[in-house]
Amino acid sequence: MFGWKLRGKSAAVDWPSLAALLDDDDRRAAIQHDAPQQHRESFTSALRSIDTSLAQQVHAAGRQLHSASALVDRPTIAVAGMLNSGKTSLVSTFLSDQGKRRALRGIGNHQGTHRFVLWLPQSWQKDPQLWQLLLQRIGDALGAAPVDLDQDPETAWAQYNNTGGSEAELQIPLIATDPGLDAAGVGLLDCPDIVSDASLGLGSPEQRRDLLGKAATLCSAFLVVTSAESSRDSHLTELLNVAADLMPGVPRVLAVNRVRPPQTPDQVHEAFARVAEMHGVDTIYAAYDFDVPKSRPFIPEDATGELTTMGDDGAAEFPVFYRVDADPDQNPPAAIDPDRWLVALPEQLDRGVLFDRFQASLQSRLQDLVCDDAMTCLEASADASRKACHDARQCLLQAVLDFFAHRDVTGEVIDLRLHQSQRIVRQLTEAFADTAPWYARWGVRLNSTVRRVFGGVRDVLRHLAPTAMAQKAADDVADKFRRGEFGGLLTPEKLQKSIQRHGGNTALSHFGDQADWNDAIETALLRFEQDDFTTLNPRRLHQAAEKMWAEVPMRRKLTSGLTPLVALFAAFAGVLMIPVDFGANFIAAASISELFAAAGLTALAALWAGDKSLRDVGHQAARQQIADFHAVLCDCFGVPRTAGGPGEATDNDMILMVRQKRLPMMKPDIIRRDSEGPALRVFHVRDEFRQDLVRQFP
Repeated sequence: MFGWKLRGKSAAVDWPSLAALLDDDDRRAAIQHDAPQQHRESFTSALRSIDTSLAQQVHAAGRQLHSASALVDRPTIAVAGMLNSGKTSLVSTFLSDQGKRRALRGIGNHQGTHRFVLWLPQSWQKDPQLWQLLLQRIGDALGAAPVDLDQDPETAWAQYNNTGGSEAELQIPLIATDPGLDAAGVGLLDCPDIVSDASLGLGSPEQRRDLLGKAATLCSAFLVVTSAESSRDSHLTELLNVAADLMPGVPRVLAVNRVRPPQTPDQVHEAFARVAEMHGVDTIYAAYDFDVPKSRPFIPEDATGELTTMGDDGAAEFPVFYRVDADPDQNPPAAIDPDRWLVALPEQLDRGVLFDRFQASLQSRLQDLVCDDAMTCLEASADASRKACHDARQCLLQAVLDFFAHRDVTGEVIDLRLHQSQRIVRQLTEAFADTAPWYARWGVRLNSTVRRVFGGVRDVLRHLAPTAMAQKAADDVADKFRRGEFGGLLTPEKLQKSIQRHGGNTALSHFGDQADWNDAIETALLRFEQDDFTTLNPRRLHQAAEKMWAEVPMRRKLTSGLTPLVALFAAFAGVLMIPVDFGANFIAAASISELFAAAGLTALAALWAGDKSLRDVGHQAARQQIADFHAVLCDCFGVPRTAGGPGEATDNDMILMVRQKRLPMMKPDIIRRDSEGPALRVFHVRDEFRQDLVRQFP
C-alpha cells in the first residue's frame, strides 16, 4: 500500500550548507543594495525584513529536514477531518484505557477538537536527546512550543476543546504519551477541524487551514476522516489538497466514518474511488455507525478487545475501520484478513520507504519555500524597488520639464529652456555684441548698473550705456517673465505643486513630512543656482550670432526706437533683474528664441525657433542643465540618480522628447550629495547567488 520497494537515496540537500549560504552577507550574499549606499545583505536578513513569517518557515523547514534522519523510526500520522467526524474516536482505538478517557469525544461543538493534540508512544521518552529533538520539530512546525495534555480527563477535555481559550492557543499544540501506542510505534496527530465558525473565537477556517498545512510537515502519512455522504464535499477536497500541496509524496489515507446501510462496503469504495484517484489517496477505510442495528453485519464479528471495545449491550463503543474492496465478496459480512484492519496499519508501514518519501517531501517543501516562494518574494521586492526608483525619477523629471521645456498647445515639447544664469547671459551678451554690425551698435553703451549685473564685459562695450528707453524696455521684459508670458519662473511653491501634480505624493511617499519637502525643495534650488556652471559652446554660439545678424536689415529700428542690440541687452538685463522681487531662491529659465520674443524681435525669434542648427546651440546646454537640476532634486529627495540594478550607471531610462525626437538624458556634472532626509532603497538579487542556490538542490 505504501510502496514496498528498495530504500531510495537520502536527501541531497545539506541544510547546514544551505543555511550558511542563506545567512552569508559577504561574498555569497543574495542581495546587492545599490542605494542609498552600496552594500550586501544576506538572503535571510532581506527576507525577514520583507516577510518575517516566510523567513521563519524557510528555516523551520530546513531544521525539520536536518532532524528528519534522526527521527527515522519515529513516524507520525496526521488525523484530520471535519467537526465531529470521528477523528478522536479513530485515534482512541490505538490508545490504552487511560488514554481513551483523556481523549475528548462527542458530537456537540463543546465536544469538538479545537487544539492540535499529538499522541506519542510512551517509550519514545526514554531517549531524552531524540525526545527534545522531536519537541523542537513540533515547535518549528506550528510556531509554538507544545504543552502537556493534563492527566486528569476533565482538564484534558477542556484543553482539547480550548474551553475558555482563544484563537491564539490554537497554534500551541498539546502533547501526550500513551503506552497503547508503544506497539504501533507511531505518533498520531489529532487535528482540529477546518470549518468551525470564526464567531467561536477559536480561530477562523483560514487560520485553521494554515496551521493544518504547517502541522502536515510533521507527519509521514496523512489520514483524513470523513462522512459517507461527503464524497463530493468541497471541504474534503480542501483537506486532501493540503496534504498534496504541502507534503507531496506523503501517503494519504481516507477513513469514511459512520457509514449506514443500505450502503455496502463496495458502494463506499465506488463512491470515493474517484476522489481517491484525483488526490493520490493510497487506501480507503470505512467504519459503520455502531448505533444503527442494521450496521451490525458490516462490522467485523471477529473483532477482539484489542481492536474494538464493546459496551454492556454488546455494541461497539469505538468505530471499527477496515479497508474496503471493490469486490463485494471481499467485504463483510464475509470474513476479512486482519491486515485490512486500520489498527494493523502501523505494522504494515515500511519505515525505510516511508522515511524516504517523508524526507523527499520535506526536501521538496524546503525547495519550494526557498526557490519559489522566497526567491519570488525577493525578486518581486527588488523589482518593486527599481520601479519605485524609476517612478520617483520620472516624477521629478516631469516637474523639471514643466519649467525647462517650452511646449505648444498640444503639449509637445518644441524647445528647451536655459537656466538664465549670469554665466549664460554674459555669454549671450558678449556673443551678440562681438558679432553685431556697426549700425546695430549705434548709440549703445553700458552704464554702471548694467555692468554690475553683467559683471565684466569686453572693453568695446564698457563705454556703452543704455538709454532711458532701454531701461524701460528691460523693466518691461522683467514684467513679462514675472507674469509668465515668457519662459519659466521656478519658485519653491511652484516646484512643489508641479511635483505633486506629477504624482509626487505617491512616487515620493518614502520622503518625510511637509517640512522635509520644503527643506528638500529649497535646498535643491539653492544648490542648482550655486553649482550650475553650464556654458554654451563658444564657437557655435558665435556662428549662430553672426547668422542672426545677417538676417537683420541695415538701419532697421524697432517701433520703440531701440536698435536690435539694445533690445537684446534690455531682454538680458530684464531676466537678471527678477531677483530684485523674488530673491535668490528661484530659477529663471527661457529659450533663446523666447528672449528674442520678449525683446520684441519676433522675426528673429521665429527664425531661431525654426532653424535646427540654431536651436541646437541652446539645446546642448539646456539638456545639461536639465540633467543637473534633475540630479540635484534626486539627491535632495533621497532618490538614486540612476535606475539601480546591476551595471546601470547612466540615465538610459530617462528620455527627453523634443519635436518627437528622442534625446537621452545627459550625465550630470554636479557632484552627488546624500539626502539629509529619508532615502529610497534600491536593490537587486545577485546572479552569483542564484547560481550558488541552484547547486544546493538536486
